[in-house]
Amino acid sequence: MTATYRLQLRPEFGFAEAEAVVPYLADLGVSHLYLSPITQARAGSTHGYDVVDHNRVSEALGGREAFDRLADACAARGMGLVLDWVPNHAGVGPGNTAWQDTLAFGPHAPASRLFDVDWAPLKPALRGKVLLPFLGQPYGDVLDAGEIELAYDDGRFYATYYDDRFALSPATYAGLLDAALDAHERDDVYFDLKDLAEAYRGVEPHEVEKAEALRLRLLALAQRADVAAGLADVTGEALHNLLEGQFWRLASWKTAGHEINYRRFFDINGLVALRMEEPEVFWDAHRLLGDLLMHDAVTGVRVDHVDGVFDPHGYLQALRELGAQHVWVEKILAHGETLPEGWATEGTTGYEFMNDVAHLVLRPDGLDALDRVWRRAVPDARSWDETVHASKRLVMETSLPGELARLATGLNRISEADYRTRDVTLGALQEALEEVVAAFDRYRTYLPHDAAEAREVVLGAIARAKARNPAAEPSVYDFVGRVILGEAVEDPAPELAERLRLWVGRFQQYTAPVAAKGVEDTAFYRYARLLALNEVGGEPADGALSPQAFHSHARFRALRYPHNLLATATHDHKRGEDTRMRLAALTEVPERWAETVAALDAATEPHRGATGPSRLDRYVAYQTLAALWAPPPAADAEAYRAELPDRLWDYLQKVAREAKLETSWINPSERYERDLEAFVRAIAADERVAEAVGPVAERIAALGLRHTLTQTVLKLTTPGVPDLYQGTEFLDLSLVDPDNRRPVDYGRRRDTLDALTPLLDAPNAEDVRQVVESGSAHAKPYLTARLLRLRRERPALFEGDYQALDVSGDGADAWLAFARLGPEAEGAEVAVVVVPRFARTDAPAQVALPDGAAWTDALTGAHVDAEGALGTDALPMSWAVLVRE
Repeated sequence: MTATYRLQLRPEFGFAEAEAVVPYLADLGVSHLYLSPITQARAGSTHGYDVVDHNRVSEALGGREAFDRLADACAARGMGLVLDWVPNHAGVGPGNTAWQDTLAFGPHAPASRLFDVDWAPLKPALRGKVLLPFLGQPYGDVLDAGEIELAYDDGRFYATYYDDRFALSPATYAGLLDAALDAHERDDVYFDLKDLAEAYRGVEPHEVEKAEALRLRLLALAQRADVAAGLADVTGEALHNLLEGQFWRLASWKTAGHEINYRRFFDINGLVALRMEEPEVFWDAHRLLGDLLMHDAVTGVRVDHVDGVFDPHGYLQALRELGAQHVWVEKILAHGETLPEGWATEGTTGYEFMNDVAHLVLRPDGLDALDRVWRRAVPDARSWDETVHASKRLVMETSLPGELARLATGLNRISEADYRTRDVTLGALQEALEEVVAAFDRYRTYLPHDAAEAREVVLGAIARAKARNPAAEPSVYDFVGRVILGEAVEDPAPELAERLRLWVGRFQQYTAPVAAKGVEDTAFYRYARLLALNEVGGEPADGALSPQAFHSHARFRALRYPHNLLATATHDHKRGEDTRMRLAALTEVPERWAETVAALDAATEPHRGATGPSRLDRYVAYQTLAALWAPPPAADAEAYRAELPDRLWDYLQKVAREAKLETSWINPSERYERDLEAFVRAIAADERVAEAVGPVAERIAALGLRHTLTQTVLKLTTPGVPDLYQGTEFLDLSLVDPDNRRPVDYGRRRDTLDALTPLLDAPNAEDVRQVVESGSAHAKPYLTARLLRLRRERPALFEGDYQALDVSGDGADAWLAFARLGPEAEGAEVAVVVVPRFARTDAPAQVALPDGAAWTDALTGAHVDAEGALGTDALPMSWAVLVRE
């Protein structure tokens, strides 16, 4: 594989538009088109992850025929297709017929087996029902306001609430048909209507087939009668009584945290989890994918949120058996964590590489200096560990408390099964569980697989939880650990063994969303030492990554996961790959940054409101402003600057809400957000602010571009498959979504590639240096296209071994060098890659070379004679990929 190229599909950019850019991507050198979800999503979806039908190609994107044309176009160009697949959850709502069937028939619906619903929850009023927390206000207020109405469509009656609708049980249809009788008292359909009402009176809630037969009669009758004639009259108490007879219970969205009884994707009420561990659910949800994988072009699958699946090991194996040649998992790996052995996967989607590069290019002494600036700017900031712990507990107490309560209750039932542990109270168990989950140092374990590693992780979490709570009874924590590790009950009876298995699985499915919401979506917005490090899967408090550590990670990929994706930007990133590199360049100029922060504090003081922004939000604003201030080369500076206030406000509002300190999504503070918006818009237009931030912004733009070019070369030459996010062959100065999902100008990219083609076909050192070293707009596109061509022309080089090369001399710390070695059977091709680790390389270094005396630089076309060692000052330019002649 040469490289993947990720496209974010949406109604305005569907299969036809994707097909139109295939020729450009093929000419760029991409081997695989990598698509965001293509299945039918909720109406109006802008991302496709709210799937309502896994077995139907999205009509909004063009439908099956348009997809097939896209696949054929890829095949004609020798390109493959990688599909982003969503196994963990589905979108609820009118478009999900399986969900509507489940609402109509409850646990009796055949489709109910798809969804992870607890039909026997703790609250008696919810037993046999599913909570639907979709009301904007308390249920009684909404009902009294007449906002819940009844409707008929396609043989079914529904309750509606604005755009939402909820299928009624056929066992409650009789009264609705009775209500229509008055309108047809003199019509010949009167008795047919009355007969049908009587027939529905005989339907029991579980009689699915009988109800379906009656639905066909209702459909036919609706052609002659207004079966909805009396629905408007069913209001108030009568409507409430009707709703009470359903397999669901409407409620305010604020009830979800404590009472929701279906597993969700994180804390999103509109995304219900699927029971993919059940074989019949897997096969039912993968019929379309199995069909698509039969097309020659469709060779790969990206598994979204694999940690949400009950048994990832079994799921990935089933996916292989379905016919997927290549499988990647979206998996956040903690520091020191690797994928479990035995997973049928090529590797991850590459977040770890993104973070490796971000830490590699940092100057260690500069990072230490920035740490001091951060402490002065936000003196009350907690340590990273404290921030994570507090954030995870906040999420468990506000967003996911119901799931925690269910786990604690299940654990209490397990403790009651043994006289030795029956005195452990429910309250003590819940407190211990919360602390253990908060102490987890990764997303989850994968028991019963990888038991040795899981044991180390769990016991580590137990020890940390105990240390944090010295007044708590330690035996409670030990009991929690024994249950997780399967050591609490010796030789349990089959019923208890199954209860234990399910509890452990549910526990593992809980720690993952707590980590995601607690770390990525809370702690990252509370800790702002250097925003370049606050990236998905990142460790913001870690120091610079040494060349030795970078080599170790690359070597591991070469040996274990040679087709792991290498991402530097994604649809989920916190900031664009080149925004990140500009911020990393602050470690090159820490003293200047300290002066800039002081100047910005003075310049922005008049724009602060009564409630804020807080010191934290101001410091985030300063870094973001510095990173975005300088327009990219060749950009329309006026248009770029005109967009900046809106982009900054959208971003900083999200920052403040995710941090949950001054405002939040659940409880927005109008006063704080009003002051924050006024601050953002004022500083974006203030000349004093421009004078304060401009010099450092221009400097890190220049230094950051050098980091960008290093990142580009590493991504395209280290072990793994480069993954280009849409448009990032140009500079990517985006922020978090939706800023990183804006339309891409492919016409401009096509024109740029055409203009560079003569140089790409026949590179010469002088012209290449002019393009790359000068910092032109063509620097990144040139390196990207040139190295993609090299990967396509010399695939053996990039499928082979990885060897770190010694770098010595006064400037050794500022350089990174390695060799890629093709298989001996294919002529032992060798390429030597040399890049500047730091943006400023104050002294040259010597690179030890593999055997060989004659080399050609693939970037410049220059011939290089060197044997044994090569000085960096003798390279054709700062970045070199020397191929042995």
